[in-house]
Parts: sequence; structure tokens; C-alpha cells
Amino acid sequence: MQAPVVITPIPAQRINVQAVLGPLNLNEFIKLSQPDGMPVFSAQLKDGAGLPQGLICTPDGLLTGIPAFNTQGQYEVVVTAANEAGSVQATFALIIEPVLAADDRTQLEALKAQVSRAVSQNQPVPELSDFLNRPISVLDVYYLLERWAVLKIWNAFNLDAPGEKVRLTLEGASEHYAVYDRGSCLVTSPVDLFSEERTLEDGLRTARAMAREVHRRGWAVELVGFEKLTRAAWVEMQRVGAELGKPLNILNYEPSVGDKNLYTAVTASEALRGGMDQ
Repeated sequence: MQAPVVITPIPAQRINVQAVLGPLNLNEFIKLSQPDGMPVFSAQLKDGAGLPQGLICTPDGLLTGIPAFNTQGQYEVVVTAANEAGSVQATFALIIEPVLAADDRTQLEALKAQVSRAVSQNQPVPELSDFLNRPISVLDVYYLLERWAVLKIWNAFNLDAPGEKVRLTLEGASEHYAVYDRGSCLVTSPVDLFSEERTLEDGLRTARAMAREVHRRGWAVELVGFEKLTRAAWVEMQRVGAELGKPLNILNYEPSVGDKNLYTAVTASEALRGGMDQ
């Protein structure tokens, strides 16, 4: 067995606070001279401190994470790769810059709107090089998740493969979402991915409408999809079940503290409205 060796220097890494780093694959820079296993990686700052909050180095050599607030600065990171035959170290500079400024975010949102209009009108898209080279922020990730937000509710005891799509019209569902009955499941997805009129609330309304429909059908269900939509569906199933005295069997779903708090808030709000109406 041979000890790992540095085959090329690790380049400096530059990232913004609250933006995603990498992942940086350290195996591209440190390898074994013979293909007889993988080294175990670790990383720390040159002064012996741990990595800036929000960043991790996995034992298989991936450096990734989202730098926390107040971590901006310049760091010298020491990477160690070791196996039974020995170890080797490599250093690189890590520059964490302040969180993306509000003006920059406004510019990004404006560019997204331009791309959306260009695609919808079958026109050439604007220059994207600056946009594509920017660090990805947490807000950008959530923007994409909400743009592509989907929800699937399975009939847990129907083991048939999904059948042909039959479009449903459900009371309370948003016109910006299409709901399909596929036999063993109900599925919803955005009608127009690039619509600037659709909001997260449209997805939540549709999730609640689907929850009421599967309760009417008496399914035992499994929820799959964007977490905010599955949460809305779970809360609505709990609410309708309590209201009708017929709880729904929901499989393989462990409600979080946030789920339970939201359900408590919804029921408390309904109780308050009921008291005011009397």
C-alpha cells in the first residue's frame, strides 16, 4: 500500500456568505500512487481551528457547505489525506466574501424576468454569462424548488403502476397548477414553469385541495414532493380528519415540529373565527 500524494495544488476558492460551496472534490488533487483504496480526508484551518461555520469536509474528500453569517474573511485551509501507509497535507486559500448585496439580488431577479419573457415569447435570451458565474445562494435554490414544485399523493395500498393522466378539477385548487388522476396516485405540477403570476400560495392551495380529495376517496396515503407542499397536504389531512372524525392513514411520514406547530396554528385560527361568528 502506498501513501497518498499531492498531484496538483488545490486552487484558491472564493465564495459568498450564504452561497453554496462546491462541492470541491479533493480527490482531484490528492490521490494514491496506486489504485488500492481511498485515503481518508480531513480539513482544518492552519491555526488548528475547525472550518468556518457551515462548511464540512467529508471523509471521502468532498468539501462543501454554506458559509454562515459573519464568516467572511480570508482563510488558509489545510487538507490532510491519510491511509495506513502514511499521510500528506495540502493547503489552499479560502476567501469568503460578504453576502450578496441587495442590489445584486435585484439585478438577478431582473435577469430571471428577462429570461422568462424571452422564453415565453420565443425570443433570444439575454446574455447569461454573469448570471451563470455568480455563486448560488440559498434564496436561488428555494426559488428553483418553488418554480418546479410538485406533489404526488400515492394510494399506498394500490400497487398498480401509474396509469394514463386524467386531468381533475378540484375545488380550491389554483389555476396555475394542473392536477392529474393516475389511478394509483394524484399528481400536481405547475402549468407554466415560467409564469411570473404563480406564487407559492398557488401550490399550497392545490396541495390542500388534493388532500381533501384523497380524504374523500378514503385512501391510505404516502406523500412525495416539495416539502412545503407535503406539509400543506399533511396539515389539511389532519384538519379534515379531525373535523369529520375520520382520520386518514398517512404512511411513512414523520411530522416535524414545524408541521405540528402549523397544524396547531391553523386549528387555533379556525376556532377563533368560529367564536367570532357566533
